[in-house]
Amino acid sequence: MKDNRFKDGREHLFTIIEPTKYDPVIICCPKCARKAFVVPEGKDRVKATCIECGFNVTGSSNSRSFYWHDENPTDGYFGYDLWLRTDCCGNSLWAFNKKHLEFLESYITASLRERFKDNELGWSNSSLAGRLPKWIKAAKNRDALIKAINELKAKA
Repeated sequence: MKDNRFKDGREHLFTIIEPTKYDPVIICCPKCARKAFVVPEGKDRVKATCIECGFNVTGSSNSRSFYWHDENPTDGYFGYDLWLRTDCCGNSLWAFNKKHLEFLESYITASLRERFKDNELGWSNSSLAGRLPKWIKAAKNRDALIKAINELKAKA
């Protein structure tokens, strides 16, 4: 394994999952169960759209509900299932978008993981890396996680 490092840049889940035109949240279409996208639509709006069946719905980007600790979390805006999800090590490995998937890959494949140091406000555990579940952090699961990440990259 090559000597690569993961340096915690204090990436937060709320920033990494924000859909953009170039990196939307990838969801399962509620109509046809194929790959669909949540993209920004104007200033305070988001749109869920499927190019396969034509499904589309627009909603507010100001209110979100997240179920990150569920086996199958949803997109947060509309409550649709995530497309990038697979079973791994008896758990559910999932990502909101390509940026989130790249973050997980860089963390999992790193031979050295450097955490952000505590500051006077004690924010060291609020980063995405600090909030990853223990089974993702465990070295014994690395090979299975890399295989699952590659599976999700192919789906993306």
